Amino acid sequence: MEKFDFEKLNVYQKALDFTDRICDLFEKMPFSIQKTIGDNLLRAAISIASNIAEGSGRRGKREKKHFFEIAQGSAYECVPSLAILHKRNKIKKEVYENLYNECCTISKMLTGLISRFV
Repeated sequence: MEKFDFEKLNVYQKALDFTDRICDLFEKMPFSIQKTIGDNLLRAAISIASNIAEGSGRRGKREKKHFFEIAQGSAYECVPSLAILHKRNKIKKEVYENLYNECCTISKMLTGLISRFV
């Protein structure tokens, strides 16, 4: 099966894995949390991989960079939602730290990708 170019990117694969873990977390949340913080977190996580894919499909370097920056912004957007869930005792410290570290890794990988288009 032929793959799109973005599917070969390690950062895209990490973003998919991160989103998968966020989906698992979302499914375990109480409905009231799902519809507030959970929904925002899930949309931001999905946005990371989606913007990597969309940026990869753009022809110009400037456009590619723009979508990769949006993906990085979505990774940043996940951090406060995770912090709030942790502070409200909705996720354990270990879960918070693991997801937080994944966000950091994805963000650093995106910084590397973005730097190619400067």
